[in-house]
Amino acid sequence: MSANLWVEQFRALHARARKGQMPEDEKRRYAAAREQFARALTAAQGMRLPPGQSARRTFRIAQGLQVDLAFASGPVRAMTLDVSVGGFSVMLHKPPVESEEPDFTLRLPGNQEPVKGKAKMVSAQRKIGTHRVSFSMHGVAEKDTERLETALFDMALERIK
Repeated sequence: MSANLWVEQFRALHARARKGQMPEDEKRRYAAAREQFARALTAAQGMRLPPGQSARRTFRIAQGLQVDLAFASGPVRAMTLDVSVGGFSVMLHKPPVESEEPDFTLRLPGNQEPVKGKAKMVSAQRKIGTHRVSFSMHGVAEKDTERLETALFDMALERIK
């Protein structure tokens, strides 16, 4: 099967899943197809998965989404540079204190409820006059993790014509 045909079949499967129109056997097939699609995305991004780790939880989408961070020094609103189910990166004037774990609110496309949780800085790279700061997310409800993952697949599929 050609890659184009496979993507079109996955797109149709994804659309049915978003509508909740799947019997159990098709849900299992969809979950496997999501993992396969995510593996292709991580490979295209030059990422290597640690053994046993799900690509669905690792692949990133370069996407600007509004995120509000509640730091001890005050709230900060930023746009993400990239997003995954496990975290996001933003540009900040200065990185936060390494031990700080601010609450975050990540706005999803459309009128979806935002994803909320705690953020932990995992890296900060100095750029000219600013810092690229990457955060991991934790304390996110499972239903919100699933909604975020679905939104990431939506964004990835939008870019493939």
